[in-house]
Amino acid sequence: MPILHAPVRILGCGSPLMGNDGVGLKVIEALHRTELKDLKDLDIVDAGVCGLDLLNLLEGARKVIIVDAILADNPPGTVHRIEGKDLLEGGTELHPLVSIHDLTITDVLKIGEQVQSLPEVVVIGIEIGSPASEFTQEISPDVLNGVDKSILLIKEEVYSSL
Repeated sequence: MPILHAPVRILGCGSPLMGNDGVGLKVIEALHRTELKDLKDLDIVDAGVCGLDLLNLLEGARKVIIVDAILADNPPGTVHRIEGKDLLEGGTELHPLVSIHDLTITDVLKIGEQVQSLPEVVVIGIEIGSPASEFTQEISPDVLNGVDKSILLIKEEVYSSL
């Protein structure tokens, strides 16, 4: 039985202790202050560091929007929309998704497609420039600038899916 029940889900990934890596969680906090929080067919969830537990959060969904920090050689705060199927089909990961653990979202999706039926997945990636080198809860202003743009993209995804 799935942990979540809404057909459309937004999952924010990141660690609040690793600086800019926590930007996905900042997006989730901001979404809880929008009209999206009241939609009955939508779950908005802090998914932590998105290891294999992410597979439980995908189960039973029609569409999942994952928000996470990425490193893609763009200025910090740049926002990318990446189709999950592109991550699965790509021979090399064009957008290396940041994780303080060994598994990226691509790794989790590749494992997931072997063990369960996957929903449509869209990743909203916010460029962070470089991974944190020490524990901090501070997110740089440049990276925070990507939060509003990511919320606009997420709203488009949600409203086109409901």
